[in-house]
Amino acid sequence: MLQVIEHLVDGLEQGKVGRREAVARLVAVVAAAAGAGPALTGGATAAETQPAPGKASTFRAQGLNHAALRVTDLDRAQAFYERHLGMRVTSRSQWNRFLDCGGGHFLALFKSERPGMDHLAFSIEPYRADDAERRARDAGLTVRRAENRVYFDDPDGIELQVSPR
Repeated sequence: MLQVIEHLVDGLEQGKVGRREAVARLVAVVAAAAGAGPALTGGATAAETQPAPGKASTFRAQGLNHAALRVTDLDRAQAFYERHLGMRVTSRSQWNRFLDCGGGHFLALFKSERPGMDHLAFSIEPYRADDAERRARDAGLTVRRAENRVYFDDPDGIELQVSPR
């Protein structure tokens, strides 16, 4: 997924991808992440990536809650997302910006010397942090907890978070 997003941002910056196409691609990425398409599963359908019969999944993602990126210049990144994707800041500090993507979703930007993906958060219901932490540990995942937030890595080390809707 990281490559897809980086390619999209590069295309926008180079003028090779228009705003409408960028939004359409982001929608496709979100749909695929939620299990509605093959873009993130190497061509596999949602049914092909479901647990084997009799085995329940650890969680059931109901949508991409938010994406969080590390950026070197918060003001520059904010201006980019405002200009090219029509996002608006809902919260800001010296170290971060939260931009509304519509539909209750947001993009988090975190100040960092090293740009890249910080994490992806998926909505699950019902969400109770203690229960989510236990379920992830029971599934053999290495869990990190920060207050009411539960994090774990995918097989490539990309940090994921489960969140309430």
